[in-house]
Amino acid sequence: MNSVRKLFAALLLAFGISGMAISVPAVAAAFQDSFPEIAEHAPSFKMKTLDGGEVNSKQLAGKPYIVNFFASWCPPCRRELPGMVELQKKYAKQGFTFIGVAFRDRASTLPDFLWEMGVEYPVGMTTPELEAAFGQYLTNGKVRAIPVSFVVGRDGRLLKAVTGGLTKADFEALILKAIGTTPAK
Repeated sequence: MNSVRKLFAALLLAFGISGMAISVPAVAAAFQDSFPEIAEHAPSFKMKTLDGGEVNSKQLAGKPYIVNFFASWCPPCRRELPGMVELQKKYAKQGFTFIGVAFRDRASTLPDFLWEMGVEYPVGMTTPELEAAFGQYLTNGKVRAIPVSFVVGRDGRLLKAVTGGLTKADFEALILKAIGTTPAK
């Protein structure tokens, strides 16, 4: 996998030096398929939300969800949020939810940012425990770059770990895959 990443980085550098454009969706698509269905069980986690509540993996058992590490200062994160907000509304009745994890962000300004973006799904600040729980499924073993999304099916399996910004269409395909799984018994 490291050789694939090095090749991809070299290609990006070559395109940048030559002045050729490469789109963010093309980058996301290239990485999206590089991660197989990666775990029989999604990581167990507990997170305090910005509104004072709590969300944890036990509450989400049998429900499809995507954990998205993001930051208000991250341009690709900001680009993907409107699509996520729309899809949250569209698929909430089917039990789906996004879980936002603010990565190295400021808790004091985050609520205003989330209100401005129309985010209504649970959001909390990252912790070393959250980063370790999800980071173990990334190639380098850590959450180091954002955005990164972890897709969990109704069956509790971790279906995908996707690094890089995604389009609304990318997210919708991942949501449909998660919703289409059969709940674990």
